[in-house]
Amino acid sequence: MSKLPQMPQGYNLVAVDTIGSTNDELKYRAITDNAAEGLTIWSLEQTSGKGRQHRDWVSKPGNMFCSVLFRPDCALADAAQIGFLPVIAAGEALTEILEVAAPVRYKWPNDLLLNRMKIGGTLLEAGVGQSGLTSWVVAGCGINLQHFPADTRFPATSVKDKLDQDIAVGDMVEAYVARLSAWYSRWLEEGFQPVRDTWLASAHTFDEPLIVESGSEKYIGPFCDFDEHGALVIETTDGPRRITAGDVYFSDTKGGES
Repeated sequence: MSKLPQMPQGYNLVAVDTIGSTNDELKYRAITDNAAEGLTIWSLEQTSGKGRQHRDWVSKPGNMFCSVLFRPDCALADAAQIGFLPVIAAGEALTEILEVAAPVRYKWPNDLLLNRMKIGGTLLEAGVGQSGLTSWVVAGCGINLQHFPADTRFPATSVKDKLDQDIAVGDMVEAYVARLSAWYSRWLEEGFQPVRDTWLASAHTFDEPLIVESGSEKYIGPFCDFDEHGALVIETTDGPRRITAGDVYFSDTKGGES
């Protein structure tokens, strides 16, 4: 591994060539070793990477795989708001590195899009202590810099494929953690509203038709809102529907399993 990324104050980096899962390793250290907030694990590749609902995450060298530990000492429902910070941080980091406004958008609940194709996603995992408050939060983020999986349900791409730009993974990690740190501090100080406002500014176009699969239920309707608790709101034939968990597709995306 070449020159290590510089970390913000209070953030310590563990960099490895290969690992099963950066999230799994960080969870272990948070629980077993009582690791301090800000511990960051970055690996050049993952052999057992996963996304939401335990889906496999393609983890070839050349992409970014990074997990950061937070200890917000708040209710679990509030800690879930941290899950919206990584995509914002990643989008801002790409803009900083490319020195242009990258055409990125956010897709609820945790995807980063480039020209309506997925280039990244996040996985938030948390634990509750004896006090009933959140003991630890691990925010994992994967960004397709060089590679992307084929035949996914929601179309995927990479920065290299779509923009013909080569980004060093270390540079991406440095910029990403810097922006994530800044957003986490702002969330602690100002709450969820700035996060919500920033997410909405680069999210689904209002009135854009969405297909949402939540468990065995399927909802279709235009995007209406993203509420103060982080839930998606779409307008269905039965009226507004508030959705707290599910997979979202644009009406022009094709089927296939992601």
